[in-house]
Amino acid sequence: MAGPKIKYTKTERARQQKILKVSLRMLPLFEAMEKSLMVTINSINEAIERLRYAIEENKAQSEPWIAVLNDQWVEIGSFISIKKIKTKPVDVAGVRVQQYESVDFDVAPVNDDMPLWVDDAIDLMQDQLQLIAEIQCLQKQIELLEEELLEVRARVKLFENRRIPNAKKAIRKISQKLQDDERLMIATSKVMKTKKAKEEKA
Repeated sequence: MAGPKIKYTKTERARQQKILKVSLRMLPLFEAMEKSLMVTINSINEAIERLRYAIEENKAQSEPWIAVLNDQWVEIGSFISIKKIKTKPVDVAGVRVQQYESVDFDVAPVNDDMPLWVDDAIDLMQDQLQLIAEIQCLQKQIELLEEELLEVRARVKLFENRRIPNAKKAIRKISQKLQDDERLMIATSKVMKTKKAKEEKA
C-alpha cells in the first residue's frame, strides 16, 4: 500500500522535520517504558515464585496433620471460607493495578470436643489461602502489565520502523527537489539575462 504523496514544499519539509524531532524525543521515552515494564514483570514473577515456595513449605508442614485429618474425618474447609479479598489501586510502572492487602475470612467456632491441632490447622489454612490470594493479584498485575508492554512495543516499532525513517526520507527527497528547483531557477535566470543582453546589443 503506497503512502501519502509527498508535497515538495518548504512547508511540508518543516512539517516532516517537526515529526522527526518529536519522534526522536519520544522514542527513548517509550524504550525506557518498555524496559521498566519488563523489569517490573520479572520482579513480580520472582515474587510469585517466592509465594509458591512458601505454599509448598506449608504443605510439607501440614503433611503429618493430613494423615490425622483423614483418619478422623475432620474437614478443615468446613471451618473457614473467604469472605473478601481486600486490594487497593496503585500505579505500577505507569499501569493502574490492584495491590493485595489482606483476606477477610469467615471462621466457624471450633467445638471443645475437637482436637487442639484443629486450631493450628485452621491457622495454616488461612496462611495458604492468603498466599494464594496474593498470587492471584500478582498474576492479574502481570496480565495488565503485559498488555501495556505490547502497546509500548508497538509504539517503539512504529517510531523505529516507520515514523523516523519515513520522515528522514521525506526530508531528504524534499530538500533534494527544492535544491534542484533552485538550481533550475538560477540557470533559467542566467539564460534569460544572457538572452536579454544579446537582444540589447543587437
